[in-house]
Amino acid sequence: MNTTWVTMAMVLLGFAVPAAAGALDECQTSGDRAAVTRCLADADAEAQASLRNAEAAAGIRAREIDTATGRPGANAALAKTLRPFAEYRTQQCDYVKALYASGSGAEQAALGCRIDLTRRRVRELQP
Repeated sequence: MNTTWVTMAMVLLGFAVPAAAGALDECQTSGDRAAVTRCLADADAEAQASLRNAEAAAGIRAREIDTATGRPGANAALAKTLRPFAEYRTQQCDYVKALYASGSGAEQAALGCRIDLTRRRVRELQP
């Protein structure tokens, strides 16, 4: 395979699989370490507020479904997901933190993980 084909394949793969920037990547451009930490703290507060709103809205929708169908289940099913998600998020982000071996950036990486998983959960709860 010549280098032209390799280069073309790399370019095509780059366009086909866009990199997903996470919260840590977004905040890295904020400046020094303290600025990055502030950015992450702000993003975490925003993500947590969005999660509370999404969970409340999902609960309303689930209760409406239960009422409309006359069968309980949707609200109970949603309720069963809340604690396991929070536990998964904590454990996953503890793992991410451990990958840094408690070195520089471990706390920021864990917070970035928390934000990313929270944002994903918000998207999952939206209709």
